[in-house]
Amino acid sequence: MNRLHRTIFTAIVLVSMIGFTCSVQGDEGFGIDVRAGTMGVGAEISGSLFPHTRLRGGINYLIWEFDSTIDDVDYTFETEFNSISALLDIHPFGGAFFLSGGVFFNNNSVGVDGSLPPESFPAEYQSFNFLSDLVSITGDVEFNPVAPYVGLGWRSNSNDNGWGIGLELGVLYQGAPDVTNLRVNAPVDVNDIDEVQQFLTEQEREIEDELSWFQWYPVASLLLTYHF
Repeated sequence: MNRLHRTIFTAIVLVSMIGFTCSVQGDEGFGIDVRAGTMGVGAEISGSLFPHTRLRGGINYLIWEFDSTIDDVDYTFETEFNSISALLDIHPFGGAFFLSGGVFFNNNSVGVDGSLPPESFPAEYQSFNFLSDLVSITGDVEFNPVAPYVGLGWRSNSNDNGWGIGLELGVLYQGAPDVTNLRVNAPVDVNDIDEVQQFLTEQEREIEDELSWFQWYPVASLLLTYHF
């Protein structure tokens, strides 16, 4: 079962659990919300498990890209977040403020696409720099499939039915970035050459260092909620 299949299966299980919870604790209210923030856009369903608590299950999707230059290689990093969340909110004062904790089931990745400008060719190969447009470096960056999360927030309709707004801040620990499948794409396969393998190993370390801030990923979301 690959990551995407596990994500879909997890979503089905969460929806079933929360639906059962709401049928047992019907007087506490069933909720839905849509959100936008650093995890992208998403949607959640929720139900009360015990007084002053709320169990949430959601899905999030984010796609964006950014550029960076590492050792004269111009990289484009294509970020795609696709995750399922399972969270428990506790309202310690019984009001709008809540503390939250749980896990995200990650299908998060970053695509790597690098190009070599002509001036980056070693001196002994400068006569071939006109071939730079035919050479690229590609790979993937992966993270832990299960990522713990802690946060806090405020929800205006915590104790009421109807519409409300909310804000949530937290941090997601998804582990150190792991570069995989990094290779040089050229008209002739050069990936078995010792110097190229050494270059790729160095690039893996540099890319993982460049993306190290993804390890503790900041989560900030605005919410629009409705409680039944």
